[in-house]
Amino acid sequence: MKLNSFSRSAINALLLSVLLSAAMQANAQQQTEEHTIGVMIKALDSAIKQPSSESLNIIQQYGTDSRYYVMIRGWLVQELQGVNSQLAAYRSEDETKARLQAKHDFLSQAIRRIDLE
Repeated sequence: MKLNSFSRSAINALLLSVLLSAAMQANAQQQTEEHTIGVMIKALDSAIKQPSSESLNIIQQYGTDSRYYVMIRGWLVQELQGVNSQLAAYRSEDETKARLQAKHDFLSQAIRRIDLE
């Protein structure tokens, strides 16, 4: 069966439409995934900056997801190293040192929580 030029053009247009539609769907899915990861990063950043029992729950929620465990644990370890460095520099017992010690305890607990899951 021979196709006339109109039929070929129609088939080509249909194929192009299908390919573009698939590409747009893949792009939309990627953007949704990127948005979800961005929301997670913002939630974790806030949880690390403002220690509380709710913050521990947020860190545990995301940190026990095997896709993100290594990244989140590494982030917590780096934060903990920074706090340890600051604690080592303090010689006097004051409010700042107590705040750093509380942050140290919080980060250690967060790491233990995601390691135990």
